[in-house]
This record gives sequence, structure tokens and C-alpha cells, in this order.
Amino acid sequence: MGSVPPRHRPLRCGTCESGPLESVLALGKQPVCSHYTVVPDAPVVQRDVALSVCANCGVLQLEQPFPFRDLVPPFDWITYREPEDHLDGVAAKIRALPGVGARSRLLGLSFKDRSTVERLAGLGLGETRMLDPYRDLGADYPNANIESVAGLLTTGLAELGQPNPADIVIARHIIEHAPSCWRFLSALRELLTPDGYLVIEVPDCSGNLARQDYTMIWEEHSYYFTATTAPQILARAGFSVLGFDIHPYPFEDVIVLYARKTERAPGATHFIEADVLARNNETARAFGTAFSDWSRRYAELFRKMTSDGRKLAAYGAGHLTCAFLHFHGVAQHFEFVVDDTPQKQNGKIFFPDDVANWYTPRI
Repeated sequence: MGSVPPRHRPLRCGTCESGPLESVLALGKQPVCSHYTVVPDAPVVQRDVALSVCANCGVLQLEQPFPFRDLVPPFDWITYREPEDHLDGVAAKIRALPGVGARSRLLGLSFKDRSTVERLAGLGLGETRMLDPYRDLGADYPNANIESVAGLLTTGLAELGQPNPADIVIARHIIEHAPSCWRFLSALRELLTPDGYLVIEVPDCSGNLARQDYTMIWEEHSYYFTATTAPQILARAGFSVLGFDIHPYPFEDVIVLYARKTERAPGATHFIEADVLARNNETARAFGTAFSDWSRRYAELFRKMTSDGRKLAAYGAGHLTCAFLHFHGVAQHFEFVVDDTPQKQNGKIFFPDDVANWYTPRI
């Protein structure tokens, strides 16, 4: 595992569909982090994880996104938490958009949008609803979640169960989950009135790229956006970008983009300036190139820390810990993982490959 020599592959970019993609980091087979097992050696879903950057639009992405059905959580207690301190301001900004009023129809795509929808209802919007993966998209399996909305909502299906198109669609932290960003945005376009608004929120990966933090990579995230690359994905998909805000948070900033559907069909030309694109892609290459050195340094550090017999523990049995230990190959230096999630406590959790017989003691 590690960085690979930059090379062009005949894979198509999931945001502009032009490519070519340049591979910057190969991590080998990785498990789905949420698929905990309760017995050792149980079969798990594992697929190759490799990160590439598009030579045309600069979006960093998984070369081969996991099929969304592989990502459906096996448990009903797994949750996703996103920062919300900025949402009062977001709701106020949406309410102030031209033409938005009490009769504007508002649609939220997932549970992540519920709090924003509720804020806008409090600001006077009376026609609000949430998309349901079972009723609206035909999911026929338990625990359909954010991955299922991103995977099932396609052009054509977008119009099913939608008697009236929405004036506003809210899409927080879901675009990056889509198997094909381009097709997902095209489906969102179908949900809107001719001049409807689309408001999306995505993680800002700039900080992780600068820090060279590889736990940013997650099998559930197909795309890794920055303030440089995020706006253009909407322009390419037939939206006019009205503006965007970056909201700072200690762990990871978020980007909120405001856009309006245009008459221009998806696929209209929109490029990043050549010098900006070059800097963007060089950052992606540097991120991949530095991986092996970081892995070596982590391994040396943990060997020194355990040389006198001390035992190491990691806090948090989620995707960040799983990614760090598996990507860098340092799991053998750790005795156990501690987690404050009740369902992960006082028992055993088995991870594939080099992480086995770990447990999360009650704390």
C-alpha cells in the first residue's frame, strides 16, 4: 500500500465525466468500517481503495466507489453526526433568496436536512417535506440510510412520487456519498422547478490535505471537495452558483453552496483556471507521495512507545480509527479500542485482517 507513480488511467471522472484520472494513492483492500462482526474471521466486505485526481476538473475521488448496497449499515444504531452551529445563518440566507416565500416548496433529502427544514418552517415556509428512501425511492431492505438516497436517486426516479417540483432542495453531506456525483446532481435538477434553488453542504477537505491526514479517506465518501473544486461541479451540472460560504470547525470546515437551476443543460463547459488547477492537482500528488513516509514515522513512534512493555489503546471504534490503523499498518501496536457508544461496549468487536480480538471495555 502507499503512493503510486502518477499515471493516467482510462477511468472516467465522476464529477465531469471526462477524466482522465491520475492515481495518487493506492491503499489496497479495505473493509467497510461500519460492518462490525461479533465473531472472529467472519466474512466482511472489502474492496480496493485508491485515490485519484481528475486532470480536467481537479476533483479528488475514489477511483472505484464502493457499490452503495455494500455500505448499508447492518445495525440500526449507527448514526452520522454533522456540525450544526452554522445552520441558523444558512436558513436565514435561504429565506432571503429572491422569490422564496411562505408558499415555496422545500424538500430535504435525508435526516441530515431535517434540522434545516425545521428552521425554515419556523421562518414561515409552510410546504416542507423529507425524501423517504422507502416510499420515494423503493428501498426494500432494512437500515437504508444516506448511502441509499445517494445511490437510488437517479434521473427518472427523481420524478417518481414528486407531484410538484420543489422550489428549494437541501442536500447536506450527501453529494460526496454519491456513486456518481454527475448523475446525482442531474437527478436533483429534475426535482426542482425551472428556477429552483439547490443548497448543498460538503466537507472542506483543504485542511486534511494540507495536514496530510489520511483518515479523511472513507469508503463512504466517493469525492473530496475544496473551495476550489466544489463550485464548479454545480456549474457543470446546469446550475448557476450564487455563492458559497466556508464555516470553520475544529475538526473539519464545511462548505455551503447556494445555486439556482438554469436553462443551460448539464454538461456546459466550465473550467478551473489552468494555474489554479495545476496547484490543486500538485497538492493531491503531494498528499499521495507523503503517505509512505508518514506510515514509517508512525510505525517507528509506536515501536518506541511499546518497547518498554507499555500497551497502547485507541479511543473511538469508528471509521477514523479503522482508517488510521489499517491504512498505516500499525494495528499490531494496539491492544484494544475504547468507545463510548453503548452498543460497542462491554463486548468484543472483530476487525478483519491484522486487527482481531479487539474489544471495547465499558468506560
